[in-house]
Amino acid sequence: MFTKKNTALLIKATALGAAVSILIGCGIAAPKADIAYAEATLQSARNVGANEYAAVELERSKNKLQQAKMEMKEGNNESALRLAKESTAEGNLAQAKSEAGKAQASEKQMQQSYKMLKSQLK
Repeated sequence: MFTKKNTALLIKATALGAAVSILIGCGIAAPKADIAYAEATLQSARNVGANEYAAVELERSKNKLQQAKMEMKEGNNESALRLAKESTAEGNLAQAKSEAGKAQASEKQMQQSYKMLKSQLK
């Protein structure tokens, strides 16, 4: 029936099963800080005029943030974390494109002013 070897294997298998169950139950914590950071990045992009210069990236950031919040509510913390980080990346891209667009517009305006002044001096 049960020998010492079988009993030892049964104890090891039970311990292994319990450890796996505990590890699966732990998972990762809800990414509240990452979602808050994504929200701040999105707001920062809006503040620098991303609506005008990077509307597509701004919309992607907003959508991924909403998805991240939904995933977190459903307990899918790994997916929520990934989406929050993607939202932050899109928000940063929107912010950078917006700042680049503003710089290009400013450069164009300066060039026009320079041409006007040059023509007035002739």
